[in-house]
Amino acid sequence: MRDRVTDSGSPQRLGRALDRLMGTLRAPSVDVLDSVFNKWPQIVGADVAAHSRPVSIDGETLVVAAQDSTWASEIKWLENEVISRVAEVSGSNRVSALNVRVDRRK
Repeated sequence: MRDRVTDSGSPQRLGRALDRLMGTLRAPSVDVLDSVFNKWPQIVGADVAAHSRPVSIDGETLVVAAQDSTWASEIKWLENEVISRVAEVSGSNRVSALNVRVDRRK
């Protein structure tokens, strides 16, 4: 990864700089985003992942799109488990709530 120079003149990894910027915006770290979006099947299992997708992390809320209302209900019912798995996979307790919506584009 290419280094950037900080105000102090010291080189800094771009990922570290992005994490700092995201922190000032109260956004989740790059690691949390990467974990949620790239490891979704590990977090929720293959069946649920086939019918849903993470959309965004808004503050401490993970927004998930489900294929239909049945899957939306299932994911909402699994909220505590999903939050726990996100923490386990990402190594962060950043996500503490789940907002599930129906989006048939899955």
